[in-house]
Amino acid sequence: MPLLRLEGVSKRYSFGGTELPAVREVTLSISEGEFVAVWGPSGSGKTTLLNLIGLIDEPTAGRIFFRDRDVGRLTDNQKAEIRNRELGFIFQHFNLIPVLSALENVMLPLQIQGRSSREARQRALARLEQMGLSPFKDHRPDKLSGGQQQRVAIARALVTNPALVVADEPTANLDSKTALKILEIMRELNRKERTTFIFSTHDQRLLGRVDRRIEMEDGWVRSEVFGEHSMD
Repeated sequence: MPLLRLEGVSKRYSFGGTELPAVREVTLSISEGEFVAVWGPSGSGKTTLLNLIGLIDEPTAGRIFFRDRDVGRLTDNQKAEIRNRELGFIFQHFNLIPVLSALENVMLPLQIQGRSSREARQRALARLEQMGLSPFKDHRPDKLSGGQQQRVAIARALVTNPALVVADEPTANLDSKTALKILEIMRELNRKERTTFIFSTHDQRLLGRVDRRIEMEDGWVRSEVFGEHSMD
């Protein structure tokens, strides 16, 4: 049973009476433990597809299944429960809360779940240590480099031990060296913890260490390539 399955999923947006198709008739499945890249140029539908996969947006047509449950039949509260407990999110602009320290940012998802402050702190500290950020736990985001901020964001996404991490252009605002380092961190977590990752990118240099590459163009899935390739 796949972790996530999309069947004929489309998404259209309306602008002044004109409908703009963002994702067109996508059918795919994601298995547990996969490391998947969705790639293509700007405007190809990558972000919309990830928003659909992350249950942030709803399809105009088609069905989405998470652990064999038809998401379209769930209540808003049930979908929120899946997002809070099963999904982790990493964003290209990091989306850290400026007034909170790195530790407090990572604790936040657990506090939203209603975990005790003690448990949230212990688990957040463990994730920050895993990211090599223990010395920076009390720093606010504006005192951290871009790569450090993204590592905080990864720690925050993983602190709830989600089944699936959805990352929208997680390296877009980083230099090439830092981008590759962030990708390596994600890949190592995928291998060690079997966490499923699906991330979008327009940078073909990042495609060499994934299990599957899904190419998008004009809202369509144009190709899927399976298998890991070395990165030169």
